Amino acid sequence: MMNQPLFKYHLDGWNISWESSKTHRHWCFQEKKKEWPNVVIVLFNPGSLSDTGVNLRNDTTLRILRDVFGEAKVNPFIINLFDYAATKPNLLFDNWEKKDSIKLVYDLIPFAKFSAYCFAYGDYEHGKYYRDEIFERQGELRSILRHNKLQELVLLKNNSGTPMHPMSWQRRKVKPTVIQMLKAVHSF
Repeated sequence: MMNQPLFKYHLDGWNISWESSKTHRHWCFQEKKKEWPNVVIVLFNPGSLSDTGVNLRNDTTLRILRDVFGEAKVNPFIINLFDYAATKPNLLFDNWEKKDSIKLVYDLIPFAKFSAYCFAYGDYEHGKYYRDEIFERQGELRSILRHNKLQELVLLKNNSGTPMHPMSWQRRKVKPTVIQMLKAVHSF
């Protein structure tokens, strides 16, 4: 899509592919079965998976997504509000000028391959850092997804009303609830 190196890896029965420059990951697709529906999930920024994928096995968020989406029999296609790869959000905030690569990936994604989309980017839009830019980006992305006629799957929310991040699904022990919510895509 972005003419960046494409990486592929097979892990625990999943075919995982992603496009990445050294410091930015543009998207990541985790496919367990071709016949399962594909759903776009929007996170905040890439974590440890960038470049060659040496840290793929250690990426907790991607593992949680495989667990939850696998139980729901859905393949997740992960995009992010910002594509700078940082293992902790503060590293992104400290490098905010690098938050995006040269071109955003959203206009290049073949959305016709997807059944739905969902947001799970956490509570950063209510933080003290860059809140206006975060609000603007999620609005821009939501508009693109709606324009492409994808149906939104609304997943669990934080007390602030923002979409709950997969790490919070695990910490709060609500993964079974999210699995049931994701299963709704089978009726679309």
